[in-house]
Amino acid sequence: MNIKEPLDAAIRSLRANKLRSTLTALGIIIGVAAVIVVISLIQGLEKSVLKQVESAGSQTLFVRTRFRNETPPEEWNRIRNRDLTLDHMRALKEDLPIVTQVTPLFFTGAQVRWSGKSATTQILMTDDTYLDLNGLNLISGRNFVPADIRLGTKVCILGSSVITKLNIKGNPIGQIISTDTLSLEVIGVRETQGSSLGNDPDDQILIPLSTGLPILPETSRRQLFFQAKIDPSFNADDGAELVEESLRRIKGIKSGEPNSFRVFSSKQITALVGNITAIITSVAGGMVSIALLVGGIGIMNIMLVSVTERTREIGVRKAVGAKRKDILTQFLIEASFLCVLGGAVGILLGYILGAGVGILLLGEMGGIPLWSVISAFLVPAGIGLIFGMYPANKASKMDPIEALRYE
Repeated sequence: MNIKEPLDAAIRSLRANKLRSTLTALGIIIGVAAVIVVISLIQGLEKSVLKQVESAGSQTLFVRTRFRNETPPEEWNRIRNRDLTLDHMRALKEDLPIVTQVTPLFFTGAQVRWSGKSATTQILMTDDTYLDLNGLNLISGRNFVPADIRLGTKVCILGSSVITKLNIKGNPIGQIISTDTLSLEVIGVRETQGSSLGNDPDDQILIPLSTGLPILPETSRRQLFFQAKIDPSFNADDGAELVEESLRRIKGIKSGEPNSFRVFSSKQITALVGNITAIITSVAGGMVSIALLVGGIGIMNIMLVSVTERTREIGVRKAVGAKRKDILTQFLIEASFLCVLGGAVGILLGYILGAGVGILLLGEMGGIPLWSVISAFLVPAGIGLIFGMYPANKASKMDPIEALRYE
């Protein structure tokens, strides 16, 4: 018997029981669709995060204070001089010639108001080097100038989401945005970057650090973040080591004492993001595999029912000369065909859902690797073979005389 005959028999059987076949394949469809959606979102998240990291350039280092929750208690108690201030940043640039630019950062939330409307947003305190260092542009207005930083001028640059939240009509340049402690004149509007999983860089107001520092508590003033740009002739990882050594000298941290700060290169952040997404992919893959397992059990259950219903048919086929392997092949093909069909529908459904959810959460659709599509075909086929083997084997072993007597 050639492969066409059992394939035709499988298709006829599926057509004869359309509703049952659809419900049977539903577990496979849901499992495969879940795999495609999860992988698409993880790929999109990784792409979005890396794009933001890469916008700062490969020669940019990120420096921040250490957090208590990332440090063992016994080590945390040994950390001295946990401050990270403007003086440390200035001293670093003077101490280490390979550092060509230092940009301070401090983030805080605030309620802002304009013309009777209010909204909660994020305020980023920085200086005139921030936009250039991070490859950001203005669509109108101007950047901070050294005089704004030196004098603590009460000016700000708006993100597009802030303008939408406050419903500012017309040209926002020259408008006054108020917080509980400041009245800020709008001097610029940033280009739109797009949101990612609830993180919206456009929902941000930039103000000079010198304007915001006086209103911050003393502890906050001494817990700044900053970005350090190093000479392009130096490797970023080597630069990170040199920055770490320089800051230890500046802060007076003795040999053997733990750092009170952390230095990251874009390469390290990229590797960290890759490791995190790989872990998420593995965990999510294990979870959605349960749906495929349930779908496989459903396939086996329905195939056992099908074998029972078609007992007389099996008896007739064996009576007219069908061999055991012919019956086995027929039922295996039927189970595998049902799984592969469910996999194909699952891929299509997963692609559509992944695109929709990706655009909604990330602002763009994440890529779907070729290996995931191939796996989405091969895994269901394997499930069909594995879970279809027992029913098919049971059918192939039937005694033709007993089968013909079956009512």
